[in-house]
Amino acid sequence: MSTFWLYLTITVSLVAASVDKCGVSKYADNPFVPRIVGGQNAEPNEWPWQISIQLTHPQFGFLGHWCGGVLIDKQWIVTAAHCIINPLFVLPHAQFWKVRVGEHHMKKEEGNEKTYDVSNVYYNHWYSQYDNDIAMMRLSQPIDVNDNVQPICLPDKDETFMGADCAATGWGKVDFDKKGSSILKEVSVQVYDNSVCHNAYNKQFQIGIKDWHLCAGTLAGGKGTCHGDSGGPLQCKKGNKWYLAGITSFGSGCAKVGFPDVYSRITYFLKWIDSNKAFHP
Repeated sequence: MSTFWLYLTITVSLVAASVDKCGVSKYADNPFVPRIVGGQNAEPNEWPWQISIQLTHPQFGFLGHWCGGVLIDKQWIVTAAHCIINPLFVLPHAQFWKVRVGEHHMKKEEGNEKTYDVSNVYYNHWYSQYDNDIAMMRLSQPIDVNDNVQPICLPDKDETFMGADCAATGWGKVDFDKKGSSILKEVSVQVYDNSVCHNAYNKQFQIGIKDWHLCAGTLAGGKGTCHGDSGGPLQCKKGNKWYLAGITSFGSGCAKVGFPDVYSRITYFLKWIDSNKAFHP
């Protein structure tokens, strides 16, 4: 059996958003080139809600970029639960995490970057391996919303995103045997009915695809997410705004033929998101 991966790069040896502005890219009028794996470099701050989650490990010190995430409110981040609860560590503690907004090139300062402390971390308590893979982080202070840094919109609860223009983004590997990208990558993907992923993953890996999953990618292979893209957004455009459809969770490797990627479906978790935000109105 092939090795199955959650999309976390291990570097240690071992509801609509209630904001004034959301889901608007300053590159909205540019054609999105459908060419991460099989993708291309994003423009600086083209995806102003994409963030980098940075880890300071209690034993190994500052490790820098650990996972992707997405800004859904001036003070809230959504990411993958397996970024903070995994076989190497269980670190649902705010002091170990920081959030970097306005990031584009990991090795360059381009003027829009800012780092925020995290005040609270919540992971879904029903999370287990490939199920309910979602977490939230509350920033210590609200961000300043502008063209380069702003939240994405949250969808209506009945939205499926079938037929929408969707893109996955992240700083993950561009192929299975490559290193993570220093520049944010983007790739266009198609949303499939969950049965497409269920037929593939259940047969090969005995992993069932449930209501809290979202299936997106390509059956032809060669385009999709890879290791290091964990927690990043699957964003889909409806009208002139981008909405958060899913959070990068797992896949068969890196854009393998016949295996679209699997995301945590945001519409399933809208009530859970709202309940966490209610603790900090």
